[in-house]
Order: sequence, then structure tokens, then C-alpha cells
Amino acid sequence: MAISASVTRGFTYATGIEVSAANLNELGVPTVTIDESNVNITGGTISGLSSPIAIADGGTGSANATAARSALGVGTLGTQASGAIAVTGGTISGTIMTLKSYAESGVTSASPAGQMIYVTDGNAGAATVAVSDGSAWKVVALGATIST
Repeated sequence: MAISASVTRGFTYATGIEVSAANLNELGVPTVTIDESNVNITGGTISGLSSPIAIADGGTGSANATAARSALGVGTLGTQASGAIAVTGGTISGTIMTLKSYAESGVTSASPAGQMIYVTDGNAGAATVAVSDGSAWKVVALGATIST
């Protein structure tokens, strides 16, 4: 059952007070009670809740963004820029990683150490993977082709 209410200027409550800008405060602080098990809000904003909306009810169970990320298990990854994500723990598995590809003439700086790239012509003209040591790119021998 949908519940809706509206107050129209000129309407007179049983108290005899006309609803107008000048005397609206004479009504006092209104109390609204909704005795429903399912309320659907389709517009506007919600504010002044006495407690956060639980995760099970579609909320975060938290009163601020930091606590919400923690409750949802997002961690620091949730605050990093999409173009500069740093994975500092855990494991990346079950996915194929694609290295940034360069021609040897367009390879970027080798600093900082630990970067990996794919160089289309970096091993005497042949494609290779390269790892940076902080000052230079080191060729990683690709070896023989795997049999599938």
C-alpha cells in the first residue's frame, strides 16, 4: 500500500489554523508515523536517520565513507585512482594479465624498479618481456613455445 501526503495552502486543519507561510509554525513540530513493513522512497533525500541502513537492507551499515568501505571489505583499493592502482598484498589469480606493449624505441623510463613490460622488438628484433631494475630494462628470455 503506497502512502502519500500533501499539504495545500489554504487548507484548514481541525485546529482552525490555516496553512500559510505566516502561521505554519503555530501548528508546532509535526510527527509522522508510518506503520508499514515496506516503504518505497522514489525521490528526494533521506537525512537524520537515527542509525545507518544495514548491509542486509541495501545500506552500508555505516555512518561515514571510511567505515562503509571497511564494512564492505573494500579496503584501500576503493580510494585509489583508476589509473594508478597499487596492489600491496594478497594474490592476483584466475585472470590473464596483459602487459603494456612498446616498441623498443618507445620504451619508458626504467624507474622505479619492478616494472614489467612487453617489448615487440626488444630482444635483437624479437618480442620479449622486460623487467626494470630501476635504471635499465632487463630482457626476460621467453624460451620455447608451450605445447597445448
